[in-house]
Amino acid sequence: MRDYIRKTPDNSDRLQELAGRLEASADRICDLQERLINGTDKLKPSEYDRLLDAYRAEQIRYDRLDEELEALEKPKKSPENKEKRRKLNRERREKINY
Repeated sequence: MRDYIRKTPDNSDRLQELAGRLEASADRICDLQERLINGTDKLKPSEYDRLLDAYRAEQIRYDRLDEELEALEKPKKSPENKEKRRKLNRERREKINY
């Protein structure tokens, strides 16, 4: 039998980590917005496209971090989640399986 330590997840550490990453992402978004707005006439088209792609990627990263943080803060067995699961199961049963 292997010796191992069962570790229970500590959400408070993960919440703090996610909050810090979310704040850093928000700062990067603000910086990119300023660079895009202020440098519109000074930037080459390729440089502007690169900045715009970085801005879009940072927006996606921010949204994912926000969703993960919200999921950790909300209890899993909330009434909304139960109703959502019931609806999904009902829809799956009603689908025609070939």
